[in-house]
Amino acid sequence: MDRFRSNISIFQSTSLSVFDARIIICSFLAFCAVGLYQRLRSYASSSLPYPPGPKGIPILGNALQVPLKTPWIKFTEWAAVYGDMFYLRILGRDVIVLNSSKVAYDLLHKRSAIYSDRPGMALTRDFGGWDFSIVIDPYGDHFHIKRKFMNQSLNPSATRRIYPMMADNAKLFMQGLLREPTQFQTLNRMYAGANILMLTYGHQETDHELVGWLPHFVWGSRFSDLMKRMKAATYQASAVPYNAIKQKFLNGTSLPCMATTLLEDNTKPNGIVEHEFAILGSLASTYIAGADTTVATLDTFAIAMIYYPEVQREAQRLIDELLHGERLPTFDDREDLPYVEAIFQEVLRWKPIVPGGVPHRSTEDDVYQGMFIPKGTMVIFNVSAMMTNSRDFPNPSEFNPGRFLYTLRADIAKPEDIAFGFGRRICPGRHFADAWVWLAMINMLALFEISPEIGLDGKPILPDLEYEEGLVRCENLDI
Repeated sequence: MDRFRSNISIFQSTSLSVFDARIIICSFLAFCAVGLYQRLRSYASSSLPYPPGPKGIPILGNALQVPLKTPWIKFTEWAAVYGDMFYLRILGRDVIVLNSSKVAYDLLHKRSAIYSDRPGMALTRDFGGWDFSIVIDPYGDHFHIKRKFMNQSLNPSATRRIYPMMADNAKLFMQGLLREPTQFQTLNRMYAGANILMLTYGHQETDHELVGWLPHFVWGSRFSDLMKRMKAATYQASAVPYNAIKQKFLNGTSLPCMATTLLEDNTKPNGIVEHEFAILGSLASTYIAGADTTVATLDTFAIAMIYYPEVQREAQRLIDELLHGERLPTFDDREDLPYVEAIFQEVLRWKPIVPGGVPHRSTEDDVYQGMFIPKGTMVIFNVSAMMTNSRDFPNPSEFNPGRFLYTLRADIAKPEDIAFGFGRRICPGRHFADAWVWLAMINMLALFEISPEIGLDGKPILPDLEYEEGLVRCENLDI
């Protein structure tokens, strides 16, 4: 009671009006009410069960149970036990793993307002030099402006405008294979990189050793190298090409491309470039993310054609029936070749390029199917489990394009709707990647018999199905 009277005397001594006092009292009561509501909500939510999952140990949780290499394989094993969504606790961090496209769509797409953030990646961002990358950007203003910049050049209409450039590079790719049929991987990387370089920086690069090297260096097996080396590599992939194209733009010698469009739209009369770091990041993200994923997808296609020659022969028969050997296939032929389209879908499914997905993060407490998902949870969508689910794709280890020639159940997502991510984090370059991979695939089918090399003993050297692991999986291919 004395303490209450003391507070009243403070109001009086400071000469506040009765109205002012009421505002403060009401504000205080409102603050208390909000705090009480949050505590009750947290208590109510936490009284709900978490998703099921393997039992961990104190402090470490499940950390020792999750392998550092190919964790998605372990996740897929757990999915058979715990279902389409399970919970882990790793070093004090809440983690849920989504193993079906339906659950991933429900959370990451339908509730994208609270599931579009990224987990903190301070080491990679600050010490590895990845602060430019939209891939690991937190959900916010920087992410939105980069996404806007990338969509301008990578949306479906913009992609159709660069079909002629892709067609030219596809012809050069095929000519290279005619000259050097055993250099598939080198040429694959070269022309995938050439496409991206022309799109982003207006630069046609023909150096076998340079094109496509940086994305592989950054994303592949060397990802865990010292931060110093990573930072040097990311600088070469981001700042160096940007500074070069900016100088050409200022000199009036640049070719039309994504970079020049962004510079034209964001350069003030005094020469200052607005959102310059976002422009640099948009360009570098497009190049680095785009080159290796398309390369790895075409590697998978080539391996599938070697291991399943009957699929290759059927596709070639249908292409010959349509074109009669009179011309090369074009994008206009896509709708007339559903079997080739089915091969494309099966390539994405059979050996997914990013099998563990790129994690999201929840920004609010949530409840899904009666299970509590706390704010700040890392959300992993297990692409590998989604693509190899025998309920949706019988005999998943078999490469069978025929499965896509029939109407899938309404609840089964096509591989292309899984491979490129979900919600507001879906890959902005998916239309570009889709177009280039399809065009390269069908030209290879039209012109070549894809077969393994023959060893000195006269026996075929089958490519290894083992992957070089990184964020993007790369096949060890020798054809």
